[in-house]
Amino acid sequence: MPKHTRRVVALGAAALITALVSGCSLQPDVSTRVPPQSHTSQPAPPLSGPSLSGGHVDLAALRGHPVVIDFWASWCGPCRAQQAELNGIVSKYSARGVQFLGVDIRDDTASARAYVQELHVTYPSLFDPASDSTAGFNVDAPPTTLVVDGAGTIRLRELGTLVDVPPTLDQLLGAS
Repeated sequence: MPKHTRRVVALGAAALITALVSGCSLQPDVSTRVPPQSHTSQPAPPLSGPSLSGGHVDLAALRGHPVVIDFWASWCGPCRAQQAELNGIVSKYSARGVQFLGVDIRDDTASARAYVQELHVTYPSLFDPASDSTAGFNVDAPPTTLVVDGAGTIRLRELGTLVDVPPTLDQLLGAS
């Protein structure tokens, strides 16, 4: 390869690497705002609105039961990746009185409904295309999963993982 061509290739590679590194640094770092896993004791704010299935959902109507709230979006790869695990949690805990509620954020109706059908989501999902509900729950990005106790207190907030959901539910249900 001629010397000039090698220089051009080297400069191009350096420019590409610089652009990639700079591009990554332009993304907001949400990891410092919300711990990936945090046990909390904050009251859950009101949450209600239209359901993707056409009805209406209201967190207050689920009072008296532990509730798992999953903030998701159809375009979110990690949401898709963890949905099967979440479906397993639904299967294990719904018979024990745990309620499940999805909140679809920053999405369009057709894509959200396709996600629900494709990934076999059996619980209701609130449709929130403007993400109005996220601020009160301290949700910066999907997937974020919360566990709310029967009294309406947020007991767990997890970003991108479900690892502490089963133990938290077991604790709330009095299992060992």
